[in-house]
Amino acid sequence: MSTKHITNIPKTPLRFVLMASKPYWVFAVFAMLAMSIGTAMLAFIPYIFKRVVDLVSTLPVIDPSEIWFWTIAYVVVSFVGGLMMRMSGFIGLNWAAGARAYGRRVLSEYVTQHSHNFFSNNFAGSIGSKISNASNGARTMVTEIMWGWVSFAITFIISFVLVFTTNVIVGYIFLAWVIVIVPINIFLIRKRLPLGMDVQQKETKLRGHTIDMLTNVSAMNDYARRNFELKRMNRLIDSRHIAGLKNWRFSEIILTTNTLLEGVFVAGMVFSTIYFWTQGIVTAGDVVLILTLVVSIRKTLAFIGQRFNEFAETIIEVKEGLEVILHDHEITDQADARLLKVTNGDIIFKDVTFKYEGKNVFSGLNLHIKQGERVGLVGHSGAGKSTLFKLLLRQYDITKGHVLIDDQDTSLVTQESLRNSIAVVPQDPLLFHRSLEENIRYGNLSATKDDMVTAAKKAQAHGFIEELPKKYKTLVGERGVKLSGGERQRVAIARAFLKEAKILLLDEATSALDSESELHIQAALEKLIQGKTVIAIAHRLSTLRSMDRIIVLNKGRIVQDGSHEDLLKEKGIYADLWAHQAGGFVKE
Repeated sequence: MSTKHITNIPKTPLRFVLMASKPYWVFAVFAMLAMSIGTAMLAFIPYIFKRVVDLVSTLPVIDPSEIWFWTIAYVVVSFVGGLMMRMSGFIGLNWAAGARAYGRRVLSEYVTQHSHNFFSNNFAGSIGSKISNASNGARTMVTEIMWGWVSFAITFIISFVLVFTTNVIVGYIFLAWVIVIVPINIFLIRKRLPLGMDVQQKETKLRGHTIDMLTNVSAMNDYARRNFELKRMNRLIDSRHIAGLKNWRFSEIILTTNTLLEGVFVAGMVFSTIYFWTQGIVTAGDVVLILTLVVSIRKTLAFIGQRFNEFAETIIEVKEGLEVILHDHEITDQADARLLKVTNGDIIFKDVTFKYEGKNVFSGLNLHIKQGERVGLVGHSGAGKSTLFKLLLRQYDITKGHVLIDDQDTSLVTQESLRNSIAVVPQDPLLFHRSLEENIRYGNLSATKDDMVTAAKKAQAHGFIEELPKKYKTLVGERGVKLSGGERQRVAIARAFLKEAKILLLDEATSALDSESELHIQAALEKLIQGKTVIAIAHRLSTLRSMDRIIVLNKGRIVQDGSHEDLLKEKGIYADLWAHQAGGFVKE
């Protein structure tokens, strides 16, 4: 189901549930109707019991046909009522499951539009948990509202009316039971909520540590830190265990309180009813009616505090998830944003100023990279090389100035069309836990198998892929963990071959390759970059010798710009870096 019409996602749990339920409103209406009819019919059964008992106690004076009427009525009402409840289940599952799926779809779509900065500041596992909590919470709230609170309200109202019509005094005892138990439970719930929140926070911390440890299990084994990690884990487990016990213990206090109150008021209702029966004020059927109603509602009232608390915790989980996910997007497309059309690949940074966390990274930067020009970026760590890439891809918005591609301001075009026009080979390729074929085709989803194989061959990846048991169908593991660094890099390069973009960004594209593979890749890249605008970052300066220009950055400023030979003659930073090469890398 499409979610494109959703522009403003509600940040409050109940409104979020209403939004997620909107596509399924027909199911919601009919499920609520079926549930209401079923609940009302089942709540009416104690009255049928009363009529049957009253009639039986008068035999043989009265016509037995009336007894048969109410007996048949019981069978029909219980059967139809149960059938209506099951019907509400079949219809309601479409509503509840649909609300969860729609909520997850909307939140996933929203979160993927967040900026690079958002994902840098939030743990991916935590974001995934928040999406799950919010969407699962929407389903839980639907089921709790319909089969929990609305059903209970209907049962309570009917029971209340039946008790009062039987005997006003017993009805007042019943009313007093509810008046006392509800505020006491609300008070106890407020006391318990911080304990529940503490459990959730400790559970989140424990889950995060577990994921962190398992993600870095190789480092743990390499440094023989298994016992160290387990000690940290055990401390978190113990903390979670203690918090859980406190929360559970308080829950038992609530249940015990409700049980004691239940004993007092149930005794009052039962004793009063029996007394009135002995006085001839109520009938034997009235006694059965009240006893049946007490059995029907006592369990619900005994657990009302726990239900209140669980529902409140669900709301809190949904609220926390929405607060994290639904932060305003830092980078958004303008309402009239156009599609970027790249025909040449001409790039201009015009008077660009960029601040990050209050610190100037670039101030008045001007740089023109012409169509088809191959430019290398050099500089120490923190010089601004990677940031320049991020600004070109609009992973951050610049503070002042303009970034132009073929005279089109990148802030005025859609982010999707911008990034679709640029191929990137990062220093640390991130692969999906999917097959090699799917990972390579990520560069061009419409590529044929022959195109994919050709790209793999150019990237020197075909050879090692063919040696794998499942070849291109081989799963690469989480983040490509089943492949070596060089193999992951070659898969990323194959993607770039397949994308056919006019602009190519290379961030240490050959850094993870052995010398022999690097020679082959360099030759392949020479073919790839033909007719493309290329910007390459490299610490291994030898890989930039064939570039048309080499730009040296220092603290966000261009301090040198020229060919390899020209920069060596200038005796500046580049010449110093070249002279200090150790194994072909820039000495930091």
